[in-house]
Amino acid sequence: MSSTGDARDPRKKMTRILASSVTWIRDFISLPYSNIPIVVNFTKMTLFIDQLPFRMHKQRFVLTNANKRRGILAVLILLLHLGIILKWVLDQWLNPVNHSRTIWKFVLMYYCVTVFCTIMVFIAQLTLLKEETISLLNLALQIERDSSAKGFDIVHFYYVGFIAICKMAFILMPMICLAFGLLRPCMPPVWSSVIYLECDSWDADGNTGFIFRIWGALLLLYLGAGIVSTGLFDAAVVLIYPTEMLTDLHNSVFRHPIMSILIGAVTICECFALYTVIISSSVVPIPVAILFSTVAVDLLVTIVGPFKVMANPFIKSVELLQSLKRMNGSRWIKRFVRSCPPSKVTLGNGKFFDKATSLVICSMCADLLITFLLM
Repeated sequence: MSSTGDARDPRKKMTRILASSVTWIRDFISLPYSNIPIVVNFTKMTLFIDQLPFRMHKQRFVLTNANKRRGILAVLILLLHLGIILKWVLDQWLNPVNHSRTIWKFVLMYYCVTVFCTIMVFIAQLTLLKEETISLLNLALQIERDSSAKGFDIVHFYYVGFIAICKMAFILMPMICLAFGLLRPCMPPVWSSVIYLECDSWDADGNTGFIFRIWGALLLLYLGAGIVSTGLFDAAVVLIYPTEMLTDLHNSVFRHPIMSILIGAVTICECFALYTVIISSSVVPIPVAILFSTVAVDLLVTIVGPFKVMANPFIKSVELLQSLKRMNGSRWIKRFVRSCPPSKVTLGNGKFFDKATSLVICSMCADLLITFLLM
């Protein structure tokens, strides 16, 4: 009777349910055993349009020219939309009017120019240095395999969380571009904005049919997928993943001026996004407001997260050198330790990432935003 009563006791039943729920949540949010499955799956996701001359094969990066036409197509679509934006900007400056009420349009166009040009530089840099990039990534994967075989755990929660945020951005951003193409066919960089003469404003539909809107929306969807996938792959896989293991080889891939361009593009785009959210949130279309809100959050996470991680090699190497200096040893060993420089991830202008780099970039964003607000 007692066992039957215990089985029917609602308090014990709730306790078992609560315990099983806690166990399931713990297993769900627990860190994976290795970064390699995360890197492999994320690489396959972001390189699906073959915009770069390498791919993942059997958990290794390999060179490929099998889908070279798809990579050329991605670049041509990017150049097409960049030309549409530059045409709009040129038309505005050749026909001077009062731009005080449309300042957010210039912000949007300059933001797109900055992003498009930065992605073009990334593609060109990784294409020219494809062998160095593959060596960097494969060596990082091999080092993690060796470390895992020896029982060392190098999986970090911040990297797993950053990959999760990147996956959400990978899904959300192209959908916003698709909404642009369907709802605003007369808004650059949609291709129909330069074809139809009826496009007298960004809010007009240009008397376009659904078929033409679909074509423009699909082109913009492909553009958004290419831009987001390239940017996320560069940030999450090439920039962050090998940083704590292969600093020197990492610096050879992200040599001058690519790192300076990256920092400058993130700073400018963050300021553009915050400016639009603060000043023009009541006048811009809803897709634009959602776009800039998402960009502002993602870039802020990038500044306070990955850019702070880039300082870890310097911080850890300084701590290691200080501990070696305190050890008892011969005079030659101490002299050798003093001659060893700390590991540094270069910023490309003679400086390097340290503890204050993220704060400095945030300060630069704030100063630039205040300048925009006072203009």
